[in-house]
Amino acid sequence: MSAPLKTYRVYSFDLARKAVSADFIKAADDEQAVATAEASGFGSKCEIWDERRLVAQLEGERRQA
Repeated sequence: MSAPLKTYRVYSFDLARKAVSADFIKAADDEQAVATAEASGFGSKCEIWDERRLVAQLEGERRQA
């Protein structure tokens, strides 16, 4: 039996480090949450949170569609 998925919050930021969006993703663990956020194309800067715990800060390049 697999573990239930956890709900993570993803806050995306603009260049001034002001939150511009807050989204929710479901993942089995922190690694999957980071991979999901990266694959989802969130802003070039975002933070992933598990309740009050900061999981990761992503500083990747914004993708061109």
